[in-house]
Amino acid sequence: MQEKSIAVVNGIIDPQARARIVRLCATITGHAEVAEDLAQETLLEAWKHLHNLQDPAKQSQWLTGIARNVCLRWARQQGKDLAHHASLTNDDTQDELTLEDTLADSFDLEVELERQELVELLDRAMSLLPEDTRAALVKRYVDESSLAEIAAQLGTNTSAAAMRIQRGKLALRRVLTKRMQHEIAEYGISGEQLWEETRLWCTVCGRHRLLGQITPEQGSFTLRCPHCCTDASMVYSRFGHLQTLEGIKSYKVALTRAAIWSEHFHRTIVQQGTIECAECGQPMFMHKFGPDNTPTWIASSSKYGMTVSCSHCSNYATTFLDHIAQALQAGQHFIQSHPRIITLPEHIIEVDGRPAAVTRIESVTDSAWLDVVLSLDTYKLLQVHGEHGEHGEQGEQGEQG
Repeated sequence: MQEKSIAVVNGIIDPQARARIVRLCATITGHAEVAEDLAQETLLEAWKHLHNLQDPAKQSQWLTGIARNVCLRWARQQGKDLAHHASLTNDDTQDELTLEDTLADSFDLEVELERQELVELLDRAMSLLPEDTRAALVKRYVDESSLAEIAAQLGTNTSAAAMRIQRGKLALRRVLTKRMQHEIAEYGISGEQLWEETRLWCTVCGRHRLLGQITPEQGSFTLRCPHCCTDASMVYSRFGHLQTLEGIKSYKVALTRAAIWSEHFHRTIVQQGTIECAECGQPMFMHKFGPDNTPTWIASSSKYGMTVSCSHCSNYATTFLDHIAQALQAGQHFIQSHPRIITLPEHIIEVDGRPAAVTRIESVTDSAWLDVVLSLDTYKLLQVHGEHGEHGEQGEQGEQG
């Protein structure tokens, strides 16, 4: 018992531990001028109650709990309300918390303090961004403006606003993970993300296997090509928080499930012009883009595509015509038969007097190919032509609604 007491006392008088308690008291009370006295009182009370510390490994949380108790007592004496400073109880009739009660939920205060320090870190990172990028992020995530409001302020459409915000988030990520990586490492955040090589081939270059990150419990995964995605912020494919992906650990299965979801999603938006947002239930609308405003954060051989965005929340999806072609039933069948493929840049033709884009998918290992023809003004599927394998089996599919 004596050894445990000495260790605890040494920890209490440690300068770093004392400085942390001072910051904590200042955060809880909102009064930096009294923090030093309250910290001293905290340390004195901790010394008096050493016998209550059962696990020395939890000494930091134990001190935090005592500090909160001391600050509550000070607040009652001063007639102050600390609810807005430390997420404390809203029950004004609650009796003074015991040390045991405080220890049970003291970890929340640790999180609150760390959150405030992270906010300061984020503010400094935001100051390093270009002014227009910073303004867009502030409007979206601080002012909580809708995409429609941001687009009106910027004099553009919601699709362009969504892409600007996405580029801003990527720029902020680069600042945090590159220029400030040592500072964020103190909070257990790594600037270097672990990428693992998958068995999937890049369909843009056809020469490299994709690198992947997958989070089965969140239904999320990201793929990138080490050759085509030259910038760390670029991706080959990214899907997040899809229920159909939850629990899946295989990249191949995840990509197939995501393709099935994408086929239904894009077919619905093309047919109906709108689709219900999975986040807030409001309608999402399609905004097409072409060579003049093609997103650069997705590796693609295509220059045409769409962004489907919700004007009420930040939910959106961006894709290119080559990805749409691969997600079709014909495209998925072709990929299953020929796992190593490339997609060529689309070329524009006329079908029944209207412009159409032809996306060709070719096998790298044999002579098989597939042409997917999409209407350029609606992105509806018009035709599918193909020669599947060395025997020259041909197929054609007419327009589908």
